[in-house]
Amino acid sequence: MAVLEEMARGIFEEWFVRFRFPGHESVPIVDTPDGPLPEGWAHAPLEDFLVLQRGFDLPKSKRVEGGVPVFSASGYHGGHNEAKVAGPGIVTGRSGTIGQVHLVMDDYWPLNTALYVREFRKAGPAYALLLLRHMDLAKHSSGSAVPTLNRNHVHGIKLPAAPQPLMDQFERIAFTNFECIRTIEQQNEGLAASRDLLLPRLISGQLSVEAAERDLELAA
Repeated sequence: MAVLEEMARGIFEEWFVRFRFPGHESVPIVDTPDGPLPEGWAHAPLEDFLVLQRGFDLPKSKRVEGGVPVFSASGYHGGHNEAKVAGPGIVTGRSGTIGQVHLVMDDYWPLNTALYVREFRKAGPAYALLLLRHMDLAKHSSGSAVPTLNRNHVHGIKLPAAPQPLMDQFERIAFTNFECIRTIEQQNEGLAASRDLLLPRLISGQLSVEAAERDLELAA
């Protein structure tokens, strides 16, 4: 899982930070008012890539246990029985914890301490995840006692914008990696559930080692 994510991050930085994208040898670097860029690229505000929105209130007293992941500024925050946003989505901190960025593959509920991507424009989910992580959002927070990220401020930050076909090509490659990560996570969850079910039976002698191995192979 870590290798798959590192591969996606490495391609992002190679193409969109170092400008060593496929065919870059034949594309000259030109000067622009905001800095050098490959010919055909431009600097565009973050809101051209995606739109961030504040999450939704959900007091613990109104939470109903369920399989819908709930995300706060710091990440996964338990489950609920209702989703507010369709996945795949991106969540980051608005208040308290700033700088962590999460990709959510399933439908989810972002809490009001978080910002979520309400609209993907130029960027797809994989590109948006790596772009926001590369921006180091913690640098753009304000407030001393409780750090806060103002979405209206970060929406105006200018970033290199590649031609859309190149961004779409990257999205197809990188999002496949994140789909593979999700599949491995689900397999791990299934194996952990099998272990938790079989271990007490092994210890008590209700189940032989040979039978447990067969069950684990089936679960895998």
